[in-house]
Amino acid sequence: MPEALADRGCQVVGIDRSPRLVELSRRRLGTRGDVFEADMTHFDLGRAFDGAVCPINTLLHLTPAELGRHLHRMSLHLERRSRYLVQVGLLEVDQEPPAGSHWEASRGDISLRIEWADDELDLVSGTSRQRSRIEVLSGPRAGEVVEEVHEMTAWTPATWAEAIAASPFEEVATYDGGRKGQWPRVDASATGGLLWHELTL
Repeated sequence: MPEALADRGCQVVGIDRSPRLVELSRRRLGTRGDVFEADMTHFDLGRAFDGAVCPINTLLHLTPAELGRHLHRMSLHLERRSRYLVQVGLLEVDQEPPAGSHWEASRGDISLRIEWADDELDLVSGTSRQRSRIEVLSGPRAGEVVEEVHEMTAWTPATWAEAIAASPFEEVATYDGGRKGQWPRVDASATGGLLWHELTL
């Protein structure tokens, strides 16, 4: 994501908790931006920005309390009336769990097979246990498998709306990124795994 924004002329600033990913991002960005080692619930970059993006359901890794702290920190880093675009999937309580994601990716002589699926989903309690599996198909680490379990927050349209109402932000638009072509604007009560929420101060 940082590289894609930088390629479009944006001066990019990002954060990540992983020192290795921070270093990798810095190498890829070069002089077009910077990435800092920081936790998304507690960071201070010393300036405010014209806008921000948080993709790939990253906010699901936060508990509701952590989300509140994150949104407070973001509000201190954005200019008034700027936009914070976040991707957060929403489900209804009686809805079937989403199908897992399975795909392959390659770069140079390295190819991977990736799987991501819900092991457990409880929308009443707002919790989800998700499992990721990455298999190295080719390259120096061919045959290696990395598996992780992620304790996530599961949001419904109602619980997400409550969280935003309790934050400094308001949601001004919702888009369905799961549809091909230009993302259509949808009602705030929509559900789906690729919903984008446009937030403003």
